[in-house]
Amino acid sequence: MSSRWTFIGGILAGIAGVFTAAAVSIELESRKNGSLDAVDEPERLALPESEGV
Repeated sequence: MSSRWTFIGGILAGIAGVFTAAAVSIELESRKNGSLDAVDEPERLALPESEGV
Protein backbone atom coordinates (compact mmCIF):
# COMPACT_ATOMS: atom_id res chain seq x y z
CA MET A 1 0.00 0.00 0.00
CA SER A 2 2.87 2.36 0.80
CA SER A 3 4.46 1.95 -2.63
CA ARG A 4 1.13 2.78 -4.26
CA TRP A 5 0.92 6.10 -2.40
CA THR A 6 4.54 6.84 -3.32
CA PHE A 7 3.75 6.18 -7.00
CA ILE A 8 0.65 8.40 -6.92
CA GLY A 9 2.59 11.13 -5.12
CA GLY A 10 5.35 10.96 -7.73
CA ILE A 11 2.87 11.31 -10.56
CA LEU A 12 1.19 14.30 -8.89
CA ALA A 13 4.57 15.93 -8.25
CA GLY A 14 5.51 15.41 -11.90
CA ILE A 15 2.30 16.99 -13.13
CA ALA A 16 2.79 19.95 -10.77
CA GLY A 17 6.36 20.29 -12.03
CA VAL A 18 5.23 20.47 -15.65
CA PHE A 19 2.73 23.23 -14.87
CA THR A 20 5.32 25.11 -12.80
CA ALA A 21 7.88 24.91 -15.60
CA ALA A 22 5.32 26.22 -18.09
CA ALA A 23 4.41 29.13 -15.80
CA VAL A 24 8.08 30.03 -15.27
CA SER A 25 8.74 29.83 -19.00
CA ILE A 26 5.86 32.18 -19.77
CA GLU A 27 7.01 34.60 -17.06
CA LEU A 28 10.60 34.66 -18.34
CA GLU A 29 9.43 35.19 -21.90
CA SER A 30 7.20 38.08 -20.86
CA ARG A 31 10.08 39.69 -18.97
CA LYS A 32 12.30 39.34 -22.02
CA ASN A 33 9.78 41.37 -24.04
CA GLY A 34 8.80 43.52 -21.06
CA SER A 35 9.32 46.93 -22.63
CA LEU A 36 7.02 46.10 -25.55
CA ASP A 37 4.32 44.56 -23.35
CA ALA A 38 4.23 47.60 -21.06
CA VAL A 39 3.15 49.78 -23.98
CA ASP A 40 0.57 47.32 -25.31
CA GLU A 41 -0.99 46.50 -21.92
CA PRO A 42 -3.56 49.36 -21.83
CA GLU A 43 -4.54 48.64 -25.43
CA ARG A 44 -5.10 44.96 -24.65
CA LEU A 45 -7.25 45.75 -21.61
CA ALA A 46 -9.30 48.49 -23.26
CA LEU A 47 -12.86 47.64 -24.21
CA PRO A 48 -13.63 47.86 -27.90
CA GLU A 49 -15.56 50.96 -28.85
CA SER A 50 -18.77 50.48 -30.75
CA GLU A 51 -18.88 52.28 -34.06
CA GLY A 52 -22.05 53.43 -35.75
CA VAL A 53 -24.36 53.06 -32.77
